[in-house]
Amino acid sequence: MSESFARLSPAVSMGIEEEFLLIDRELMLPATPTVHQSNALQDIRPGQGATSQEWLSCQVEHASAVLQDAPAATTALLRFRQNLASVAEGFGLIAAPIGTAPTIAEFGAAVSNDPRYRQMTDLAPGIAADQYINGMHVHVSVPDPETGIRALNGIRRWLPLLTALGANSPFWRGLDSGFASWRSIHYRRWMVNGVPPAFRDFTDYENRIDALVSSDVVADRGGISWLARLSQLHPTIEIRACDVQLQVLDAVVLATLIRALVCAAIDQPSRVQPEPELLDVAHWQAAKFGLSSRLLDPFTGAPVLADVVVWQAFNQAWPYLVEFGDEELVRSGLELFLAQGTGATRQRKMAQLSGLTGVINHSGGAIADTERPPLASSHRPDPVRY
Repeated sequence: MSESFARLSPAVSMGIEEEFLLIDRELMLPATPTVHQSNALQDIRPGQGATSQEWLSCQVEHASAVLQDAPAATTALLRFRQNLASVAEGFGLIAAPIGTAPTIAEFGAAVSNDPRYRQMTDLAPGIAADQYINGMHVHVSVPDPETGIRALNGIRRWLPLLTALGANSPFWRGLDSGFASWRSIHYRRWMVNGVPPAFRDFTDYENRIDALVSSDVVADRGGISWLARLSQLHPTIEIRACDVQLQVLDAVVLATLIRALVCAAIDQPSRVQPEPELLDVAHWQAAKFGLSSRLLDPFTGAPVLADVVVWQAFNQAWPYLVEFGDEELVRSGLELFLAQGTGATRQRKMAQLSGLTGVINHSGGAIADTERPPLASSHRPDPVRY
């Protein structure tokens, strides 16, 4: 780690956006909240975060305040989730932290009144009607746009792994989709998605964005849905690869890992960029299998066991995890992912026990859980010190 960035890294902040599905407790289908209910849900503002309606009326989004460390992130997410679960329960609703709706009514949910969502629905009604998907977006602060471009170029190789770790959406329209993250596959149908290209500099980034927005199908910069992009509103890089997480612990582990990987990307610029087609298939493979099969090595492109790629990322992030005090949190969190599976794995286990109704009820109960059961034993690889 360079001496200059070592001094900067403790000040690198993050923000976490989470999207949740509202499910009618009696029908076990995406809900149609009344205006009063929607207003009450959007009035939930513990801390300094913001709550809003998402694409569909059956979705709620929470954007945290600026977070300096993992304890603050845990507190912010937990307080909002507890409040959301309580208010939703009072309306006969389940607030579910799952990436896709397991079951969907014959007639789709109402689209929110946001003009942009209406515009997108008019453009692509066949896609918009199925927008029952919920993600987790992690913002990491960058001091200037050129640094943001270094971060974007460096994080590209890790985006498929983040998709795999964050997979929490196996069920769709009453069936197992065959994917750990069906949300990721569904999202690929939009006009600009997937892993972003490598950029020469910020000017190159701006020129490409302008060219896309000048087309007839990308209305504005919000339509650029790459898995990583520079934020329009904040001095941050926004990582959009993960599904919303079942539990707070999983979300915080992923967010702190992402922050450290962004720091590594800034401090250790990639000399050779992975080919775009390789990253594209790596992303699809990660969405298909999660951590249950092989992933593509982010440096060689060869298929390897998932845990190999997980610990490669940990090694890359290690100096910055130490700097932030997140090493033990992320190490133990990754061990839990590898030993007990992603959210998709846990959803599938619950479906075997009690069907999709059990999945929905379990997710509603897990929304404010702070931790998973500890492992009986674990193997902790020593980090490679770069």
